[in-house]
Amino acid sequence: MRIAVFSDSHGSLEPMIHAVREERPDLVLHLGDHARDAEALQREFPALDVRYVRGNCDWASDAEEVLTPVADGVKIFMTHGHRYGVKYTLDSLANAAHFSGAALALFGHTHESEYKVMGDVTLFNPGAAGPGGTCGLITVKGTKFECRLREI
Repeated sequence: MRIAVFSDSHGSLEPMIHAVREERPDLVLHLGDHARDAEALQREFPALDVRYVRGNCDWASDAEEVLTPVADGVKIFMTHGHRYGVKYTLDSLANAAHFSGAALALFGHTHESEYKVMGDVTLFNPGAAGPGGTCGLITVKGTKFECRLREI
């Protein structure tokens, strides 16, 4: 399974559309700021499974703050990150993901990409999806997964 992960798009839809057309993922996850960009991606690609959470700039969105989808055999904890203080420490996020049973925690908010393993949880931030930004690409096979960044 191939997953494209976007965060902090802030209204920049075209770079995400371009990445989805090129990468052809099975699933798209948007980590907030702006949730309406994820809704626009769903309209652009109606057959694609697009899931999203709200971020600190999505005050009008009724999206959840946390989702825990399972991709093949991998449980994912996805959140924007602002409620977990990710600009200061990743401890709260890693604990929340661990206690949810997730192997992978996806977050945004900082606009900086990050990849870190804490205990039994891999934390991955795809960076900001605006022009000249990045997105995350995750390949899942059974219970194994690989995360990488792509410029968009």
